[in-house]
Amino acid sequence: MFTQWGPAYSRKMLIWLLLTCVIIGEQQFETVADSNTTEAHLWNSDHDYEYVPEWFPSNRTLGSVSAVAFDASGNIVVFHRGSHVWDINSFDQQNRYLPISRGPIVESTLLVVNNQTGTVINEWGSNFFYMPHGLTIDRNDSYWITDVAMHQVFKFNPTVSTTEPALALGRAFQPGSDIHSFCKPTSVAVLDNGDFFVADGYCNGRIMKYSSDGRLVLSWGKNSFVLTISYKLPKGPIPENFFAIPHALTYAADKDILCVADREQGRVQCFNAKDGTFHSMYSHPQIGSRIFSVKYSPMNGGVLYIINGPQFTNGTRPIQGFILSMQSNQIIARFFPNNPQLAFSNPHELAVSENGNQIYVAELSPTVVHKFKRKNVVQRFSQQSQSPLSSEMFPVATDSKTMEENPYTSTLMIVSIVGSLLTTSCLLFCVWRTICPSSTVSGRRPRFSTAVENISLRNLNHSEQELRETV
Repeated sequence: MFTQWGPAYSRKMLIWLLLTCVIIGEQQFETVADSNTTEAHLWNSDHDYEYVPEWFPSNRTLGSVSAVAFDASGNIVVFHRGSHVWDINSFDQQNRYLPISRGPIVESTLLVVNNQTGTVINEWGSNFFYMPHGLTIDRNDSYWITDVAMHQVFKFNPTVSTTEPALALGRAFQPGSDIHSFCKPTSVAVLDNGDFFVADGYCNGRIMKYSSDGRLVLSWGKNSFVLTISYKLPKGPIPENFFAIPHALTYAADKDILCVADREQGRVQCFNAKDGTFHSMYSHPQIGSRIFSVKYSPMNGGVLYIINGPQFTNGTRPIQGFILSMQSNQIIARFFPNNPQLAFSNPHELAVSENGNQIYVAELSPTVVHKFKRKNVVQRFSQQSQSPLSSEMFPVATDSKTMEENPYTSTLMIVSIVGSLLTTSCLLFCVWRTICPSSTVSGRRPRFSTAVENISLRNLNHSEQELRETV
């Protein structure tokens, strides 16, 4: 390779490459080790969950599950799309729903399920919704629902009527950006006094606050979703108050802030609930570039339960649930199915019980609802003593002790070391072949070349539909 420039120059170049490789390998090792150490010290056993398989009745068929929520009695409510599917033919370029003539979903779209037995104890919502999206249930057991096809927000009081909403906002099947319209609204958050927020949504990229009787109080935010903006974004990081699909909302009552899952920008933005001014922002490289939902718990000074989704960037992250400390902006726990065959694929929404003992995750495809329950102290130490790996493939530790080494990140460390050693060995061999006289054949030093590794990068030219809806 370098022999055309002379043996001396070749030796210098190869030695330089050798030293560079060793330094890079050491830096990679130190980076991984430092990351492991940080997460190990922050891990919190208060948020250690185990997966509960086959909890949902097997005789019930679900469509794409867009949302889950707890009602006032602690039951879990499943909101699904029945036979309707959001695909490339669902909307035109003006965001108008196309298959209106097909009519509403004929199946019951809302199933009330006992969270202990998995029994369906009530169901309703047939022949009304066209493309369900968000579900929030307030302390009075009122259901707040968004339908992206109808471009509307509804409030239902099921004890009064499950067919006539107590409140309806927006114009049916008419997308818009004025104060009386929505365009594919996604989520609702309700305050204790009855005031509520609407995330609007796929097109407008704004948050709207209403009084309890449905009067608009304030609105803020600007759309920054690359597929729908009509202006050029400034260079550098996207500033606060810009949303690339505000996809889910959660209200932190003890802090009086509203937090928004800024889906396509991989971050959670929080705002003062009183006046909508910016409060704080949270993200983490382990979560990746897309966040589909967020829920708040006041435990340990405030934590965010976050679910990511399929990534459209290089260096993708696994699809998991994360628990992030608002105090440190660090991940303190994770949750995901312990069976690879049941792994998250297209999670869309999650619900966390008030005491934090249960988590449910809704999937669009496959059409399932995952359940997790918090481990108690006896279970944690029993499982840890029986196996070096917990059922969730993450080690368990008490709050007073440092978490043992994470087997996933340990593997990364080993791979990093082995990779550096193999590369170093290859370069040493090349140096030996270059320098050692005995390596010559018939008085002529043989040429050598290093094989070029062809790295197949993922095609990033995704269609508009792929970005819009993993929905």
